[in-house]
Order: sequence, then structure tokens, then C-alpha cells
Amino acid sequence: MAKRKRRKKKNSHFLRTLLLMALAAFVVVACIRQGANSTELTAQAEKVLEKAQVAVEQTLEGVSQIQQRIAAQQSSGNTSTTTVAGIEMPAKRPADTRIITRTGYTLSYNDTWRMPNWVAWELTLEEVNGREKRTDFFETDPNLPARVRSEYRDYSGSRYDRGHMVPAGDMKWDKQAMIESFYMSNICPQAPGLNKGSWRILEEQCRKWAQRHHTPIYIVCGPLVDKEKQHRHIGRNRVTVPDAFFKVVLKLGKRPTAAGFIFPNDDCNAPLADYAIPVDSVEKITGIDFFHQLPDEQENALEATNGMRFF
Repeated sequence: MAKRKRRKKKNSHFLRTLLLMALAAFVVVACIRQGANSTELTAQAEKVLEKAQVAVEQTLEGVSQIQQRIAAQQSSGNTSTTTVAGIEMPAKRPADTRIITRTGYTLSYNDTWRMPNWVAWELTLEEVNGREKRTDFFETDPNLPARVRSEYRDYSGSRYDRGHMVPAGDMKWDKQAMIESFYMSNICPQAPGLNKGSWRILEEQCRKWAQRHHTPIYIVCGPLVDKEKQHRHIGRNRVTVPDAFFKVVLKLGKRPTAAGFIFPNDDCNAPLADYAIPVDSVEKITGIDFFHQLPDEQENALEATNGMRFF
């Protein structure tokens, strides 16, 4: 996952003690209600507590095994500080030579295009309800060499919007995450009719899905550039103007579903369903393997159909 969240550690000793105390209290109350004397009460309590001890130990062992499996899954990938293990992370390709981890997202940057290959992040209900204010201060990415950066002024007079890939609206949960969403490495030249149209609507819809289902939404998006044709470039840093944009969205939880979207870099104001396709189709277009960390059977089932109607 692109962000590093603080999680409270479970204290197994405290949990064990709490469970045993609760069980002991239950036994005492039950025996008193049945009129048992102190000797009977003690004997019955000891038997129940002995069984409870075994049950609690087995439960804690099961929790420990689950935690170990999760840790093993997280450590099985690349542990470099420039990559993050998470469901939203695409499988790495030779083209992904510059992967950068931010507070709230991860991106693969394309030195030639001066914009990302893709940007990936997780969106939760807690993050949607964040209160951090939008900065609107676009900034050159400080982690990129000057020779491959794009700049704010590259877009001036180009008639293209500075289109966010990870939207500022998804980064309201943290001040630094909000600042980093305005790094120019997260920005692509977008037609105003797309940036303010269907692209914005899908951003808002993803936030509504996170709120509706109370489960994380996993998102990957980026530009589409046809390598077989000549492209327009803008600014002194010659930022490539994309032909189109993609976005894939995954929801797990009670009813897992996934959907892909392709938008031409033009005016787009049709219903979102008009742009929705299976994730498999987006993979064929982009050459990117999405959600590869899911079990193969689940991944294949989710990506084979257009699951937008299930969100």
C-alpha cells in the first residue's frame, strides 16, 4: 500500500487475561444462581477455566498464524523503499524503471513522457472523511532529476488542464499526502472537458463507493500513449500529450468486484457505464498486470467481467 498507516498492536497477554476473567465471572454467577456451595463452585470454575484456557490458546495461536501469513505475503515482494507491497500495486515491468513511493500513493514515472506510467493507491472510508484542505499549489517533484522533470509553466497556454492522477480529494487525510498530490509527477495534460467531466465524476464515485461499502477501494490509473504515432508536446520540457487515460478499480469485502475504464483525452460527459470495460481489456491495452497479488482464481474471475454494476 502506498501509505504507511499506524496500527495498534494486539496484546495477546492482555486478551488472554481478559477472556479468562470474563469466563470465570460467568461461571461464578451461573453457580451462584444454581445454589452451588463454595467447594462445588471452585471445582466447576476450575474445570471450565481449564477448558477455556485451551480454547483461548488455540484462538490466539490461530490469530498468530494469520498474522504470520500476512507478514510473509508482505515481505515476499520487493522490500525496497521505492516500492510498496499492496493489492493496488501492478506487477513491475521493464518499463517501470523509476518507481516512487509517496505518503498516499505510489507511481511509476516515465522520463520520456515527463508524466507517470501509472499511479496506484488505496482509498478507505477514513481517508474519504479527512479534513485536510486542498492546497492548489503545484510543485516540481523534488525527488526527480532536473533533466526529466515537468514544471507548472509547461502547461501555461497549452489549452490542457493539469490533470491529477491521484486526486487531491483522496488525500484529505494527511497534510503531506495532500502536498504530494500536487507534485507535477502526478499530473498529466488533460482535455478540460475530461478533467472537469467524466474523470472528475469517476473520482467522486470512487469516494462514494468507499463510503457505501465501508471497505477499501484499490485504484490504478494513468495515461495511454500510442507509441506508433507522433504526439503533441507542451512546454519547454516537452511533456507528452496522452491519447487517452485508463483507470481500474477493485473492491473486495462481501461482494468483490472490479471494473476498468478508458477515456479519450477529449470532452467526456457520457455516463460512466459508457467507458467501463473489464480489467482484462485494460491490461491488454496497457500491458500492465493489475491486482496480481490476488489468488489467481479470484483475480481471473474479477478481471474477466465488467463489474461496475456491483459497486
